[in-house]
Amino acid sequence: MRPSFITWYPYCRRSDTIATELGGPSHLIHYLSFKRPLQAPLKYVMQTLRTLWVLQREKPDVVFVAVPPIFAALPVLLWARLRGSTRVVIDAHTGIFEHARWSWLLPLTRWSFRRADSVIVTGKHLKNLVESWGAHAIVIGTVPVRFCEGQKPAACSGARVVVVNTFSVDEPVGEVLAAARALDQTRVFITGDVRHADRTWIESKPKNVEFTGFVSEEEYAGLMRAADVVVVLTTHDHTMQRGGYEAMALERPLVTSDWQLLRETFSRGTIHVDNNSTAIAAGIAAAVADGDRLVREMRVLRAEHEELFSARLRELCDRVGLDSQSVRTAEIAAANPPYAFETQSQGD
Repeated sequence: MRPSFITWYPYCRRSDTIATELGGPSHLIHYLSFKRPLQAPLKYVMQTLRTLWVLQREKPDVVFVAVPPIFAALPVLLWARLRGSTRVVIDAHTGIFEHARWSWLLPLTRWSFRRADSVIVTGKHLKNLVESWGAHAIVIGTVPVRFCEGQKPAACSGARVVVVNTFSVDEPVGEVLAAARALDQTRVFITGDVRHADRTWIESKPKNVEFTGFVSEEEYAGLMRAADVVVVLTTHDHTMQRGGYEAMALERPLVTSDWQLLRETFSRGTIHVDNNSTAIAAGIAAAVADGDRLVREMRVLRAEHEELFSARLRELCDRVGLDSQSVRTAEIAAANPPYAFETQSQGD
């Protein structure tokens, strides 16, 4: 059976990784600008047409589709219904449940989930919620991250702290900047496209902070590999942190928010903090001081999570009729990633 993954984002490592492990293509279908709501009606029409074209060309037996937006699932469900034998799996990112942009569409979300063969969620709380709607759910929070060797960044004085950030509404950037002022012996690198940033953050940043802007895969991999500490924060409960997985993949000490889901997921090699500047600064300082121990713990955590991911993915394969023995090993996946990039918006 042939799988395929559809994602209406200009980039999504999670979709790419799941598709790679299953031996299918990952189609990143995106037009116009990213995070520009006024363009949504036109871009959604364009992306719907492209999605139907891709599906008709490939005729996959199982289609994975990432949401939000929930509208991405609609052409997939329609095409699968018309074809008759195709299974649909919806990969539900946390925002579909909690962000105000999508919460008003929950009736459509429930309707779509009930018509899918399975829904992937990132935690037990969301699994219980989806199952209460009458849909099948499976928890796949951890998705292994495969990094290229990367481009080594320029040397810097002091500890290198990398804040994985996209300037989303749940990221406490202002608190991070305040924390950086108390950590003048460190260099803090904040990722993300600065076009989405508050201008006051850029104009009033401390001298030890650098906004990297949107960087290439090679630059990002090099920056993460060189990090003494990785920081990934969210003010929203039940939100999984892809940057935390990236820190785990590279066995780097992690500082993340003190939510139950994140405590359970990142149970080793991690310092959990409240989302205020004092706690963030103290957490970063503690991670720098105790880095060797946290690295050893992260190595153990990484092995545990890769085993869990393989087990959950095989369970999902059994559910939708894919050969569970076809789940690729990390070595095969890293050596032969079958990505099919379908996007006209690489820069945002």
